[in-house]
Amino acid sequence: MSKLHELLAVDSSLKGQAEKTRTELKSTFEKKRHLFQEKKITFKSFDEGKAPVTEEQLDLQSTVKSELDWVSTFLSDAINVSLQISEANTGAKATVVLSDGTEIAKDVPATHLLELEKKLKDIQDLVVSVPTLDPAKGFVEDVNRGKGIFKARDVTKTRTKKKSEVLVLYDATKEHPAQTKEVVVDAPVGEILEQEWSGLITPAAKADMISRVEDLLRAVKKARSRANEVEIKSKPTLGQVLVNYVFTGLVS
Repeated sequence: MSKLHELLAVDSSLKGQAEKTRTELKSTFEKKRHLFQEKKITFKSFDEGKAPVTEEQLDLQSTVKSELDWVSTFLSDAINVSLQISEANTGAKATVVLSDGTEIAKDVPATHLLELEKKLKDIQDLVVSVPTLDPAKGFVEDVNRGKGIFKARDVTKTRTKKKSEVLVLYDATKEHPAQTKEVVVDAPVGEILEQEWSGLITPAAKADMISRVEDLLRAVKKARSRANEVEIKSKPTLGQVLVNYVFTGLVS
C-alpha cells in the first residue's frame, strides 16, 4: 500500500513523463510517417540470365500499435496516480494542534491545509511589516482617548530669545573707568510642552503576534504531514480502462 505523500512525490514526474511521451509520439505520427512503412523496389530485366536488382528499400521501423502500446502505460499511470490522490484527499484529514497542545481546528482536509499554509504565510508577511512604538518615548495606553491609542511622556522645553546684555569685565576704580562688553545671550521667555499620541502597537505585542503565527504555521505543516500519511488501500485501474477504450484493439 502506498501513502498519500508518496503519491504526491511522484505525481508531477508521472504527469511530466506522460506529457513528454505523448508529445514526442504525436510529433512522430505527424512528421515521421516513414517509420511505419516498408517499401521495396526491385528491377527485373527482360534479358535472360540477369538477376533481379533491388533499387530502393525502406524497412519498417515500428507500428502504430506498438507505439500506442508503449505510450499507454505512461498515460494510464498518470491518470491512476492522479485519481488515487483525489480519492485519498477526500479522506486525508488532520487536526491542527498548537505547541501547547491546544486543538485549534479539527479534521481539516489535507487540500485545505496546504491552502491554509499559504494564507498563513501571507498573514505572517503582513505581521512582520507592522510598525511599532518607540520604547524610548515611554508610550502608555491613553484610556481617555480610546483603545489602541498610546501617549508618550510629556516633554517640557524652555523657549529662549536672543538678548543683548552688558558684561562688566573690570569694575571702575579711582584711576580707571569700568571696562564693559556687550554680549548676546539666550534669555528664557517661556516654556514649551510637547505631547505625542500614536496608534501603533508595542514591540512586545508585535513579537507576540509573530510568535503566534509561527506557532500556527508549524502546527498546520505538521497537520498536513500527518494527513498525507493516509494509506491508499486500493490501486485504481481507471487509467487502463480509459486508455484501453480509446485504443481498443491496438493495445494489450
